[in-house]
Order: sequence, then C-alpha cells, then structure tokens
Amino acid sequence: MNKMGVLGVLTALATGVAGAAALPQWQEGVSYAVGNVVQYQGQRYQTLQAHTAWQGAGWNPVAAVSLWKTLGSCTSSVGDLCNPPQATAVAPTTWAGGAKGAYSLVHDDLCAYITDGQIHHAAPELDKRGLRAAFGIISATCAPYHWQAAKSFVAAGHEIFSHSRNHVNSNTTAWNNEAEIAGSAADIAAHLDGYTPSFFAWPSDITPDAPLAYLKSQPGYLGGRAANRVDENGNIQYGTAAGVNAANFADPYAIKWDLFTQSGIWSLYPQGSEILNLHVDAAIAQGGWALRTAHGVEDGSWETIPLARYTAHLDYVKSKVDAGELWMAPPSDVIRYRFAREACGPSVVNGDTLRFPQNADCQRYATVLTLEFTSDKPVTTAKAVQAGATLPVQTLAPGRYRISADNSKGDVTLQLN
Repeated sequence: MNKMGVLGVLTALATGVAGAAALPQWQEGVSYAVGNVVQYQGQRYQTLQAHTAWQGAGWNPVAAVSLWKTLGSCTSSVGDLCNPPQATAVAPTTWAGGAKGAYSLVHDDLCAYITDGQIHHAAPELDKRGLRAAFGIISATCAPYHWQAAKSFVAAGHEIFSHSRNHVNSNTTAWNNEAEIAGSAADIAAHLDGYTPSFFAWPSDITPDAPLAYLKSQPGYLGGRAANRVDENGNIQYGTAAGVNAANFADPYAIKWDLFTQSGIWSLYPQGSEILNLHVDAAIAQGGWALRTAHGVEDGSWETIPLARYTAHLDYVKSKVDAGELWMAPPSDVIRYRFAREACGPSVVNGDTLRFPQNADCQRYATVLTLEFTSDKPVTTAKAVQAGATLPVQTLAPGRYRISADNSKGDVTLQLN
C-alpha cells in the first residue's frame, strides 16, 4: 500500500467513515511498512515495525504481537469498516424526483392586457402551492407593469417564454423572422435583466418550415411548442401538434400539447370532461410529458379559465406532485432534464464516485438530475457530497438509493457504511 493509501485508510478510520475500497487482507510474504493497516480475522491491525516478505504463520497479526497494533473490530456502529459497501450501478430516473409523468402549464399572451388574470390570479395561486408554470410574452405590447410582473414570475421560479414580438401569424406576409423571434428575445433580455428565453410558442399555432428552421438556428433556444405545419402547397396540417409527449421525445421543437377551452372543443379529451386533469392523468399513465396550453384566468381573454376551475386543477396537480406521481415544471426545465438524462448519465468509478461525462450536450442541458444507485450490500449510513455540499440520500430499499445532483458540478462522492 502506498503512502497516500495508508493516509486515506487512517483518515477514514479516525473519522469513522470508510471509503469504498476494502481494507487489504493480511497476506503472508507481503512486505509492510510502519503504519500500514490491514484486516485479519474480523479485526483491524496497524504495523508497528517494518518487515519484508516474512514467511510463516507466526508473523500474522494475532501471533506477532510485537509487529502489529490492534485497532479494533471491523464491525462498528457505522457499518463494516473493513469491507464497506460499494456502489455498483447508477442511472437517472425518467422524470425528476422519480415521478411517473411530467406536466407543464403554459399561459399564452402575457402583455395582451385582457390576460392580466395571469398576474392577478394565476401566478399567486401557483405560488401558494409551490407550483411553477410558464408565461408567454408578446414583447412589443408589454407595459411597464407587465415587465415588472414578469420579473416577479422569474424570481418565483416560473419561466418566461417568447410568444413573438407582435403575435402575427408566421404563415402571413406580416411575419418577419428576425423581428418576431430574435427581436422578441432581445426585448425580453433588455427588460428582464438579461434573461434569455429558451422556449417559443407560435402565434395561432401555425408555421411553415422556414420560420421553424430560423428558430432552431437561434442561440439560447432549447425548444418550442409544436405548430400545425404548413406544407409545401400552403395547406395547414391541423391536428399534428396535439398529444402527450413520449418520455424520450426526439424533437424539442415539436412539443405536443392540449388546448384549454371552456367547452373542451379541440381537446384530446371528451367535451364536458375536466380536460385539465385528464391531461395530467394521461402523462402519469403513459409515463410521458403533458403540456397544457391556456390563456388567462378569470379575465377577458379568449377562453379564460374560471378561477374556481383553475384552483381546483392546481389542487389536483398538487396532490399528484405530493404523492410522487407527477413532476410539474416549466417546459425548458423538462427539455433540459430529458436530454441531460440521455447525454449526461453518470457512471460509477471505484465504487465510491458518480462521474458525469463532460460533453457539449451536458453543458447545453445542464440541470439537476435525480439519480438512483445500487450498492453491493445494504448500508447503515449513506452520504453523498458534490462540490462541497452534502446531498440528501433517500433509501428506496436495501441496497437501492436516490439522490439529486447537478450534472454541471462535477463528481458526486459517496461514503457508504
């Protein structure tokens, strides 16, 4: 054992926390330096004298008391000090927190004035329940109070996304890519202290291929809500944007959704049913991601959501979140998680380290991933540390554990006993 190995073992023993590596067994004929620590017959021993390749059973730690100091039993209150558990495998959960499904609530048309129920009702009710949603700005129409509200939304953890600068249909001559996409992003950054939108929703939910290609070329964007495509003959392909996104959706610029109307017309779900809750149920049942498109709440907007219906829906969502069935997050957070899960899943190194790969996608989609790892035997105590901070460890079953770690912050060190 080299000097650093000896120091590491001694430090672990002194603190009562063993590393993942097993303490070496004493072996006949092996050379030992002063201070080396070994295990033998369930006990820990430290060399008092150096000896080189001595043969014969009489030199073992029990017999040769002048050569060895007894440190104590391998078994302690913190676990097996000689053969601590080792992590064997690790993988991200499909959705944050181990939830079965994901859900995003998206409010279009912030700054349209008739949607100010988003400010007076939606955001306060979300905040009461600790839920996060997303609000789409029409940036050219915002008054100072809209920008101030948007700042408070961001501070509360909600997402601000671009709904274009002037809310014109991208399938008309009034549309200008640079103004409506790049210009809107610039407006948002200028008024929200450099905040960069990373999600886009098409006005009227329609776009030809050229504006979509322009959006994909813009820096900072991670995805957008699926639009009804305009084909090469100018025909709108309605219905292609509706649905629940599979857990491994491939195109982040083709995010499917369900539209809220008070009657339920154009929804995936039967008219007269509670389409708000049914979209959540579908995400959980399918293990996918449901995005709900809505406008205002208890205001003069198109198909506004009545306040009582909105709060009942939020209560339903909160119950599913609290039960561990649902993860509710803004769309960009879901996109980050989905692609970080695929590109940045860590590996186990030396039984005590979870290491994230370093690549461009891991940087692009940097986020907190929920990880489940296994050990070769159950642990008495488990500790995880990343970038100097202790991460909570949840025991799911003997030998199976869960943590949440940021893939941009480097290795997670495990201390298992």
